Amino acid sequence: MPTAASWRALSLISALVAGCSDDGSGQTETQASSPGTMITLPSTLSEGTTTGPTTGTPTSTSTSTSGTTEDTSTTTDALTTVNPTGPKFDLGGSDLGGVDTDGCNFTPDAKLTGTVYAPNLELPISGALVYVTSDPVEPPADGVYCAECVKLACDTPSTFTEPDGSFSLQVVSGPNQKLVVQKGQFLRVVDLAIAPDTTALPPEQTNLPGQWNPAAGMWIPRIAVYDTDPDKVKNVLAKFGLGQVAANGALIAGTENFTLISDDSPTFLENLAEMNKYHIIFVPCATTKFWPGAPTVPDSRRENVKAYVAAGGKWYATDHSNEYIEQPFPDYQEFHAPGMPDIQPAYDSNGLVVDPAMLAWLQALPPALKDIGGGNPTLNNLPGILTRLNYSGIDLISPVIVQDMDGKDVDVGHHTWVEGPCASCSNPQMIRPMAITGQYGCGRMMYSTFENSSDNHPGLNPQELVLLYMILEIGVCFEKPPPPPPPG
Repeated sequence: MPTAASWRALSLISALVAGCSDDGSGQTETQASSPGTMITLPSTLSEGTTTGPTTGTPTSTSTSTSGTTEDTSTTTDALTTVNPTGPKFDLGGSDLGGVDTDGCNFTPDAKLTGTVYAPNLELPISGALVYVTSDPVEPPADGVYCAECVKLACDTPSTFTEPDGSFSLQVVSGPNQKLVVQKGQFLRVVDLAIAPDTTALPPEQTNLPGQWNPAAGMWIPRIAVYDTDPDKVKNVLAKFGLGQVAANGALIAGTENFTLISDDSPTFLENLAEMNKYHIIFVPCATTKFWPGAPTVPDSRRENVKAYVAAGGKWYATDHSNEYIEQPFPDYQEFHAPGMPDIQPAYDSNGLVVDPAMLAWLQALPPALKDIGGGNPTLNNLPGILTRLNYSGIDLISPVIVQDMDGKDVDVGHHTWVEGPCASCSNPQMIRPMAITGQYGCGRMMYSTFENSSDNHPGLNPQELVLLYMILEIGVCFEKPPPPPPPG
């Protein structure tokens, strides 16, 4: 296991009549042109769960390094009652650099402290990589790619941020250095002369960027979002800092640093080359309800979705668009009512955050972000959260077994982040996954049974925060070459 040879993550819901409640009638790592060695940390999501060679029991190994001590633990307990043998991801977040030099010539005489925030300079970012180097920094590829982690030199000071976004990094003083902050495809590079002793860095130097501007050392994921109503994912992204926001919390048209796709037609999904220009594609609730033939997904479009994700794309759908998860990836889950209009009536659910790292981040948020007022749910009862306007239910998530490059069985099936009961399902007491992510080849797909932003409002409610956390986590790299997609 590597010690000081650190790794960094490359890459990075009103009623149905208002929208979703309609009756339903209607590769290997791509290199950029600049020289230098690509360097990365382990993803906070693993490339899958390795199955034991004799028992076939899924296990997950989590490694953390602090100083010269390495602690490794193996877990077989399920994170969700619905998927007792499903995968659990290696959630990292520990200090993988610091002063453990493992024989390298590295004598720190300075310390950098600070907090990594979202582009909006308000939302702290957990598990972001912070490191210092004098070498060229290679940016993420401009388009879909397979994000595999690569080693960082052992004399490179590096660390991950804590759940509250803070970090402390011991470094060597001197001029002509670069501060690098990264989470998935969010990357900021700042030229820095480091003075001896301790320097507290301002947020403007440590926050994730909000635009793709290589000349200023800033890169963000290329994102395509279907422009839907009521599930206005565009507002969530804008409030994260990828656009300007009006007083009511709505995106100000024309300020977005992502691409809006009209929901009038599915033609975007019929052009794989166009899809491959984006790291993340969002198909929110209500995107597909008026498309010809819905909820059937044409074969060509289904194959495009599979090819996009297999190549490294991140694919996201919510409730009323569940056919765009179910039909490309049928072996991963079973929906309670996969046809349109999904589940009626929409239901609220007293959910539970079951992912430990997500929970730690939500718990670490300042009070003003936990309770934004305006009648929105709060984060004051964690790990419990109220999810509103669920229009779908999941009966089952299943193990999906493939073989990795070493011939070992690996489970790439869904990981559950939030679970809860479905009041409109046939068994309303059954605890079901509500927010899930799975792996398919080099990419990942994510789904939630609830809308994320059904109305305009200031601040980020719990559902929107869950969405943002999942977006950041599915963008991180794979520690090992990911296994091929399952057959079929």
